[in-house]
Amino acid sequence: MMLKYPTMARCMMKAMHVPSEFLGEKACTTVYVLNRAPTKALDDITPFEAWHGRKPSVAHLRTFGCTASVKLMGPNLTKLSDRSRKMIFIGYESETKGYRFYDPSTARLVVSRDVVFSENEPWNWTNADGSAAHLSDSFTVEYELTDGNPTIAGNTEDLQQPADNVMQQDPADQGGVASSPQSPNTPQVTPIQNQGGETPSSAQNSANSDSSEEGPVRYRTLTDLFEHTDVITDFEYRGVCMLAAYEPTNIEQALEEKCWREAFDAEMQSTIQNKTWELSDLPSDHKAIGQKWVFKVKRDPAGNIVKHKERLVAKGYAQIQGVDYDVVFAPVARLETVRLLLALAAQGECEVHHMDVKSAFLNGELEEEVYVQHPPGYSNPKSYGNVLKLKKALYGLKQAPKAWNARLDQELHKLGFSRSIEEHVVYIKGSERSLLLVGVYVHDLIICGRDSNLIASFKQQM
Repeated sequence: MMLKYPTMARCMMKAMHVPSEFLGEKACTTVYVLNRAPTKALDDITPFEAWHGRKPSVAHLRTFGCTASVKLMGPNLTKLSDRSRKMIFIGYESETKGYRFYDPSTARLVVSRDVVFSENEPWNWTNADGSAAHLSDSFTVEYELTDGNPTIAGNTEDLQQPADNVMQQDPADQGGVASSPQSPNTPQVTPIQNQGGETPSSAQNSANSDSSEEGPVRYRTLTDLFEHTDVITDFEYRGVCMLAAYEPTNIEQALEEKCWREAFDAEMQSTIQNKTWELSDLPSDHKAIGQKWVFKVKRDPAGNIVKHKERLVAKGYAQIQGVDYDVVFAPVARLETVRLLLALAAQGECEVHHMDVKSAFLNGELEEEVYVQHPPGYSNPKSYGNVLKLKKALYGLKQAPKAWNARLDQELHKLGFSRSIEEHVVYIKGSERSLLLVGVYVHDLIICGRDSNLIASFKQQM
């Protein structure tokens, strides 16, 4: 490994005529590549594989020192501004999947993934008169990452200058950060500025603070919010907040409100009417699955409350394959199938109806033996010490979609429908003059037909 290092480093520098100022970046890149190259010291495996236990990916490796077009980011770009800039590739960023680039025109080190490489094109390091280009000892660092901005404590004097959402550094003002020789491979970093270019007072206060609760400076801290927020003392305004609809977190909170109690009774009544379960003793080779309630406030497009919905859901993540379930696949209509149904309906001048099957999964009959615990908030004196053996599928079970699809397929065949060979979610019935197509999407049905009476009859039977 030690013999490979100087040879590879020298080749990397000479191949693309990279100046010696990038010696540190070259060293880091050489180590990065050697860790992903096989070595005889480890029986022809890579150090990366010996450490992580898996083979490394080399698809992202690029030629050191080559020219690359890096996408420009920032709020100050206009419609006619360039969307990329030529830079030099000088290494790989640690702990991220970004590449490191040096921009000689702005003396800025950029970390980005939106880039197009020109690996056979070296950078021209000479001036127009043929003299060697001079590299600045100090430069700024720009992280073009879209998943968040890091928070680094430091001096905030540079935050008075507009910036393109960058992390900047001033060699003369490092604000307590450990100093090191200033070169393109050892940049120092100071706090990030907000995207609007203007630094709020809260950002300066939070940057000067050494508190561990410090957040990104583009957000206001809780301390700043409390200092600039007045306490509401007028009961009229507090009453507005008390009338806001909320979704309970447990059944105890839900049973305190009349609207949620009615939703609870409706869900339990629907479950009992479908004969979803029966009392049983728990076999020794099975484990009872827990249940929980899910609460949702349904609203219309205007924001008005339509209904309070409660759904009893089984904790399907506790199921064991081969014991509680086996096959879980269920065909679902693709978007292309829905478009085809609508195209056929438009061509044949058919009526199109949408039908939502209420509590669809409760109609699916289970083939496996599944045992669940009693629902929270529901108690039956006769069932003390027993569990519930499911006869129908509950929401949350892994095989619930398959059970519902099997029941729907059975009922559609009883009504005289035939399933399409090419698309298993499409069913056809009737002659050419009374064509009726049914498309299935989970528990929604799309009905297309020419005969209104036939459609009405089908909806009643379903």
